Amino acid sequence: MFANLIVVGIIFGAEGTTLYLAAASIAALFTLAYSMAGGLQSSLRIDVFQMSVFLVMLAVLVFSLSGAPGWSVSLLGSTARPVTDPGWVLFMVAMLQVISYPMHDPVMMDRGFLANRKTTWKSFLHAGWLSMGCIFLFALLGVYAGTVKQPDEAMLDVLRRTLGDTTMLVLNLALIVSAVSTLDSTLSSASKLAIKDMGLAAPTLANGRMAMLAFMIGGLVFLFLDTKELYAAVAISGTASMFLTPVILFCVIGGRRVSLWAFHTAFVAAMAGAMLYYFEEGGNGFMTALFGIEHKYTKLLVICIAVLTIGCGAFAAALKPKQVSATA
Repeated sequence: MFANLIVVGIIFGAEGTTLYLAAASIAALFTLAYSMAGGLQSSLRIDVFQMSVFLVMLAVLVFSLSGAPGWSVSLLGSTARPVTDPGWVLFMVAMLQVISYPMHDPVMMDRGFLANRKTTWKSFLHAGWLSMGCIFLFALLGVYAGTVKQPDEAMLDVLRRTLGDTTMLVLNLALIVSAVSTLDSTLSSASKLAIKDMGLAAPTLANGRMAMLAFMIGGLVFLFLDTKELYAAVAISGTASMFLTPVILFCVIGGRRVSLWAFHTAFVAAMAGAMLYYFEEGGNGFMTALFGIEHKYTKLLVICIAVLTIGCGAFAAALKPKQVSATA
């Protein structure tokens, strides 16, 4: 959640500044207000509108980029990094998280509880090609910015200098729409999880709204704790979601039943890995002293491997015997 708040904040000011914190807080309060008023129903009503607006803005950005000075398709090949670059380590992390990360997405998962299996399957397929296309087109902005930036110049500053204020306004609006559309779904899903699924309180409208408030406060706390880097927020949530990987591999794909303790073990391992990265990402810590690992991406890769090893190992050890169908 706080990753989306960071996105809004950096549009209006430098990390940690008053304007940065104020913008993120206003976005949080606005989203919380209409989420409390309508819940998942409100989120569903505006999702199509938000996505339509986002696609139009993205098309404008790509069109503007095609006419920017210094831009050419050959940039995609000329900017490739050597295998020793940390980016390849990050790619390996992405491959480890590719199974679990989409499954914890609130925009998609809770829609599955409101539709039949066939409709849900189609929605995942269409969401897949749409999201991959949008990610690729947005990545073009980063590729271009990386080739024309000045020393120590931020990406948004590069794009503002090269594309102009009007195009940057479109980009900022697209980022805000994207961030808010995820926030409202997150609040609705978190409320459902805490109140209905986990039974932490009576399933009333008031308790659902209180759960939304609690989760939003939690997101703002991370923001005010000086978590400035956007990637750190995404990496933490991606690592935390990895407890779903053994569930998908063993139970969903493999069709096996597993003892309850394995679920708990995988969950604790993933949460511990996420918290370890949160404390390690800021500088030299436990992993640097013990293993000599300094780069944050390498630390994240080691943590992800450990989380998967513990989770999948627990599931393998906790497999229940296959049920044999009775025959006549």
